[in-house]
Amino acid sequence: MNRVFLALTCCSAAAATCLAASAYAQDNFPAKPIRLVVPLPPGGGADGLARIWGDYLARHLGTTVVVENRAGANGSIAAAYVASQPADGYTILLGTQSNLSLNRFSFGKLNYDPDQSFAGISILATTPQVLLANNALPANNVADLIRLAKASPGKYSYSTAGKGNSTHLNMEIFARQLGVDLLNVPYKGSAAALLAVVGGETQLTSAVVFSAIPFIKEKKVKPLVVFADKRMPEMPEVPTQAEVGIPKSLGGGWYGLVVPKGTPDAVIQKLNVATAKMWADPESRQKLGRIYMIEPSDKATSAVAKATRQDAEQWGPLIKSLNLAAQ
Repeated sequence: MNRVFLALTCCSAAAATCLAASAYAQDNFPAKPIRLVVPLPPGGGADGLARIWGDYLARHLGTTVVVENRAGANGSIAAAYVASQPADGYTILLGTQSNLSLNRFSFGKLNYDPDQSFAGISILATTPQVLLANNALPANNVADLIRLAKASPGKYSYSTAGKGNSTHLNMEIFARQLGVDLLNVPYKGSAAALLAVVGGETQLTSAVVFSAIPFIKEKKVKPLVVFADKRMPEMPEVPTQAEVGIPKSLGGGWYGLVVPKGTPDAVIQKLNVATAKMWADPESRQKLGRIYMIEPSDKATSAVAKATRQDAEQWGPLIKSLNLAAQ
């Protein structure tokens, strides 16, 4: 009897010690550097966004944030890597529409479950895309483009950053809603897709504003429409999608912060609060404005799962109809 009592006492003490240690670790988070895994190469808007967030977090929580770029497979490589890491808050994924919502339809089986492998911290930012045309294309607006494309179905092409990428889907949505036949030419990355239009290899592309603005300012391409609800201050003459008769689009996309499933709620809440405060920080807002990032309306921890589900439901049927997984 005494042995049983002693064993139970020891087990209870051990359990209490583990709980105390866990609580201490959460209360003292972060106690070591945080890694933010970015599913895109250095130098783009997503990379800039990650570094602005990392700089703010370092100041706000007194830690170091190391940005790791793990590009490939439309963001799936980075997502699978983070899903395999310990659920302690020290490895964070910069999630995108592609790796959290859309890749499941484009790539068949993934090495992670977009719905079950992660817990959301917050939507970090949104950014619009703009439809760009080669300067030699005899179309200065969407109406001109529709007339050209309908007169010569399949003659005009658009470059994309890869199959199932948001640039690809935006162009497919654009073409289908306006009833035109355009040829998709995939490239390895958004930079190559944009340069293809500049050089005349293709006539059109959809690009995030951050990447497009320098080429627009240098008049190397011409913008036809912004896939957004409001005109951009940087190019106020360019109409929105609604103004040219496009009822729906992917927009430009959103970026969300997620951690491996099972990460303690206290850690997630601490990261969520810090992320929300970043948008109230004048220095951070100024930096975010320079790369054309827009403050999300919903910054709750549930916002990432909500956006993931909505995009999958809305655009999944379109991607399935393109049969991308078989290509």
